[in-house]
Amino acid sequence: MGTLIAPDSLKTQLESIGTKIQKGKGAILFRRGDGMSGVYLVLSGQIRLGLERDPRGFPSRLIGEGSVLGLPSTLSNSPYSLTAEIMEESELIFVPADKLRQLLRKQPQLCFDVMSILTEELNQTRTALERLHKPGT
Repeated sequence: MGTLIAPDSLKTQLESIGTKIQKGKGAILFRRGDGMSGVYLVLSGQIRLGLERDPRGFPSRLIGEGSVLGLPSTLSNSPYSLTAEIMEESELIFVPADKLRQLLRKQPQLCFDVMSILTEELNQTRTALERLHKPGT
């Protein structure tokens, strides 16, 4: 599976309840520390997801089509922990937090799709931390 790619069943549902938006290069979807508003499904384009500065141990990732951004913050009702910057013209679906929660309550089987994305993100974070703590790096 690619970086934070949503299974088709989740993508279809997010598209049906969200709002399509266009963002140009250089636009910021959200910054680390911003209050959470919801999730973004990437339909096209490329987004850089990372800390404000690129620390050696946690490099930015380029996120593309089919990826979902903002899930950890949206589900935990906490500020965004990373910054999402548009790197090329992008089309996205925005789903407000309340609509996402309603969807997951109505269709709990989608929670497994969400868990697969969150697990992937956790694994990527652990890998980055391992690289940071390896002697000689």
